[in-house]
Amino acid sequence: MRERVLYRIILLSVLLVVPLFIWVAPMFAGALFGFFVSLSPLWLPVVLALVLLPTWLLYVKSQYVASVPHTVLELKPGENTPRTARAMEMVFYSLYYRNEVTRFAELSVGQVRLPWSFEIVAHNGTVRFFMRIPTAHRAAIESRIRSEYRDIDIDEAQDYARVIPYSPLSMRLESREFQFTKPDPYPIATYEMYESDKKAEDPMLRLLGRMTGIGEHEHLLVSFMVRPHQRERKNIWEEPVDTLHSDAQREIQTIVGAGGSLRELPEGKRELVDVIEAGLKKPSFDCGIRAVYVAHRKEVQSANVDILDSLFLDFETPNRNGFTAYDARNTLKWPMSDVAASVPGFADWYMFDLYRRRAFFAPPYVGKPFILNTAELATLFHLPYVTRASGLAHSRGTRLDPPENLPVVA
Repeated sequence: MRERVLYRIILLSVLLVVPLFIWVAPMFAGALFGFFVSLSPLWLPVVLALVLLPTWLLYVKSQYVASVPHTVLELKPGENTPRTARAMEMVFYSLYYRNEVTRFAELSVGQVRLPWSFEIVAHNGTVRFFMRIPTAHRAAIESRIRSEYRDIDIDEAQDYARVIPYSPLSMRLESREFQFTKPDPYPIATYEMYESDKKAEDPMLRLLGRMTGIGEHEHLLVSFMVRPHQRERKNIWEEPVDTLHSDAQREIQTIVGAGGSLRELPEGKRELVDVIEAGLKKPSFDCGIRAVYVAHRKEVQSANVDILDSLFLDFETPNRNGFTAYDARNTLKWPMSDVAASVPGFADWYMFDLYRRRAFFAPPYVGKPFILNTAELATLFHLPYVTRASGLAHSRGTRLDPPENLPVVA
């Protein structure tokens, strides 16, 4: 916000001062302009580099991402779905790999590390699970999932986000993205903790139970966009660095304090340090979460809109990390934010288009990712074991076909 105000002040100052200066002292203004023109061989290449390089990277990265074919798969868990989320952790564990992108590849063809998207969709009392992955990865991912979920159905599906006939004129959209309440090294409570406590309920089941309240004319879409975490460049000129381990060491030093002795720490802090160190031993993923609520304006249910802000409250526990929601429409960078605010419905259309693209790590949109290890990621997204007594079991099931009146885009 401060940057936008500063930009506006500078722009208004230039627009007011320059004409006034030319009117008051035209001869001096002409001489000064000629002097700057004569020095253009010195400053013009720098200005062009600062403007053209980001523009070129934006263009080639957008083209690279758009050129990669993707496939949408629907996951239909069966009756023998494992009771533990460890099955999904094994899937994520096998998906981790390192892919070094060279400066030349990034500059020349815009190569970026491609993410996968694991998604939950609620509509008309039904909860469904999807993946959107690069087509080249399909065989390996599908084989790994089948090895953990023996009776699962995995079907190629039309992209539901492109089937929804969204119109900003007749429909309302609410969008949220999420970030940690604490620095990345602080872990969230994982499924291992919930499963060790026989009285604790899987928080994902509570989340899915609330999502079954979405009506016939409403859609609630949740996308977990992930890619393997590895050493990353902050910009094209810097060497790659591993921010997770350096941040973890700094947070541990803060917890331990000046004394530097773990033995003197209270039991709760010792346990927290142990959990942070244990989390570093597991593969980690950069993650972005986006949730979108879409409904016809006459069918909007305020209670269902409120679900967005409290979507992951069930995953919060004391002394661990948690999630906070924010409206990404308010974080669009200048001048896009001003344009979006001035055109009715443009910001809503733009955010829904970003969901359709699953854009988060590369142009046209770079969000605020956080880091989850395999256990944390499996806690947030896994195929749940549903008992017959569960309310989710009566939510019209997870193997339902699409509604007959669902529009189809050719």
